[in-house]
Amino acid sequence: MKIGSIEVGVPSLHEPGLAKEGASFADIFKKSLDQVNQNQIEANSAIRELVAGRNKNIHETMLTLEKADASLKLMMQVRNKVLDAYKEIIKMQV
Repeated sequence: MKIGSIEVGVPSLHEPGLAKEGASFADIFKKSLDQVNQNQIEANSAIRELVAGRNKNIHETMLTLEKADASLKLMMQVRNKVLDAYKEIIKMQV
């Protein structure tokens, strides 16, 4: 998914392998979490490279950090919506 010019780590349902039958919400959610985690790892690595002086491109480092930040914020919003939906389902009387 793109937010502005930043590609965030939440896969689209149009990606190969996700829209096929049998892809459950749990599979999609797990893949999204894995991508967010990968973005966080890349951001950590970019910071270490910059601080160590092996990478002098602060622009690229900042883009990596923003990508990780945006994907984490988006994943937190998805998590909050899932929890809200769960709470609503629990409140329903059958």
